Amino acid sequence: MLLGYKIAAVCITKAYEDVLREFLQSLSETLRPHGWRVFLYTPGSDLYWNTKSDIGEKFVFDLIRPEITDALIMLEDTIKNNDCMEQLCQFAEKNQILAVVINGTRKGCCNINFDYSRGFAEVVRHLITRHHITDFHMIAGIKDNTFSDERIAVMRNVLEEYHLTLDENHISYGDFWAVPAKEATERLIKECRLPQAIVCANDTMAISVCTTLAQHNIRVPEDVLVTGFDGIDSIYYSLPKITSCKCDYAELGRETAALLLNHEKGIAMPEHVTLVPRPVLLESCGCKPIQMNDTVDFINNLNDSLTRFQREGEDLSEISAKIQSSETIQEVAQQLTDTRLFYNMSCLLKTECIDDSLDPMKIHSGTPFGKELYILADTDIPYPPEQLVIPAEEIIPRMKLMLDSGIPLLFTALHAIDIPMGYLCFHFWDFGKQNYMKINQTAMMLNSALSGFRNSHYQKHLQNRLEELYQFDALTGLYSRKAFYLRFQHMLEAQKFDALTLVLCDLDGLKYINDTFSHTEGDNAIAVSAKALNAACVNGMCCRYGGDELIGILTMDCDAAQIRKEIQDYLNEYNQHSGKPYQVSASIGIYTSSDETLEVMFEKADALMYEEKKNKPNRRK
Repeated sequence: MLLGYKIAAVCITKAYEDVLREFLQSLSETLRPHGWRVFLYTPGSDLYWNTKSDIGEKFVFDLIRPEITDALIMLEDTIKNNDCMEQLCQFAEKNQILAVVINGTRKGCCNINFDYSRGFAEVVRHLITRHHITDFHMIAGIKDNTFSDERIAVMRNVLEEYHLTLDENHISYGDFWAVPAKEATERLIKECRLPQAIVCANDTMAISVCTTLAQHNIRVPEDVLVTGFDGIDSIYYSLPKITSCKCDYAELGRETAALLLNHEKGIAMPEHVTLVPRPVLLESCGCKPIQMNDTVDFINNLNDSLTRFQREGEDLSEISAKIQSSETIQEVAQQLTDTRLFYNMSCLLKTECIDDSLDPMKIHSGTPFGKELYILADTDIPYPPEQLVIPAEEIIPRMKLMLDSGIPLLFTALHAIDIPMGYLCFHFWDFGKQNYMKINQTAMMLNSALSGFRNSHYQKHLQNRLEELYQFDALTGLYSRKAFYLRFQHMLEAQKFDALTLVLCDLDGLKYINDTFSHTEGDNAIAVSAKALNAACVNGMCCRYGGDELIGILTMDCDAAQIRKEIQDYLNEYNQHSGKPYQVSASIGIYTSSDETLEVMFEKADALMYEEKKNKPNRRK
């Protein structure tokens, strides 16, 4: 339960298909008055091939949280990945969540199935009893395919009831597609083997058969009766309209909801529930007179839909390019404010996705979506949210408002191949196909665009890190010699100075420290000297010139005695508290000039430094 509402989690792919939207609508509308809400988890593919991209798509199921989920509904015929189905069923069993499997059979679940065999048998039986057909030809699907073989067996059984037979000569294979069905029909015509009725294993083949017969001036149903199966929308726009058998997905939604509501009342869930597809008796069998279809509105709507889809695809492609070239995550968010393209949508990213220093091809959090989420878009509010980062437990912003509205929430994962980046949540106010088509369309664009944005910014981060490594000496943290010269040149070009002061600092007794106490201690002494120089030249620029030679540049006429004192005081303080068996000391040369080159100043500072080093007593070489 979530915020007072019971949650039915539906796992489904291809939610844009008409029958699946019918199911979701009837499920949601039946459950809504009883305090239930529907959360839809939809991968962008059916997961059949289990590619790396499919692995990324499957992360959407990691959003199903056991503590808020009261029922898990899985449409197995849309999720074509057995391992994934097994994991979902195990998840439900482990967390004691009510599990319903539709169009599949899983142990421990309530299994709801359409009895396709009974539906197909009713169509064949109708041809015999109503139209008195005795001469049949069947165009099956793919040879040796389970569904195809099942329908062949059903047809044979029905014919045997009426003492009729169906041998191999009366079976063709149309592979469930239009072109093979056309070829099979052409062979029947060529061989003069047209029967009284052609029974097709699906509607697509039946439409193709009718079209082919018409091309040969063979009338349907006057000369040959034709039937299909599945009840797809196209049967109503064919000429003639195709007699078929339809699985009522609206009824499926109501039946599923009734099972959940009955369970609340203490009625045990059955292990198996069977629904029978209903025959749709139209023109191709002669049950209804042929009428010319008024397809103008249908074609216009279809053209409008295709034009809109193409135009939006072009707009999304342009936005993708802008996202990938954005300088900041705020610029990315700005690209998602076009309400023509993005509406009823929230976009949440793992916070690691906005950290340019993290490798985008690795998962850095312990869970696929991390502990916190960055709100990249929340399209229903006309201004940026006050709180851009929310705990992962909140799922989406304004969750209570969404639940109170009663509309289903549709989730799909955002991923870079097999690396989860976040997710989209859509909350459409209607079940229009165009809306549901946007789910995959938008997700695919953002997968590509955000991956490009992250990769680009990570490359910039690596480039900056390389430049830092190149600019700074790893031991001392001071500028490298080459970087120092470049920055010094830029400094000279940027402004004029009345004077420059060069401070040259050379460590005393480095060879003694290295030979006696190890090179590690020698490195320590160099690093300490660098800190002393840097502290004295806080307003300047310091460099490890080479070995134990360190230089600093100050853009002013400085008090050489004061600089020397600050360096010595720093080293004395270190020696007093370091506990090291050696003293860190340095010889210093300081030279100020208003018109000499850096090379000349270095030579003069170097001479001053060596003069000081030579005059030091008990100096260790």
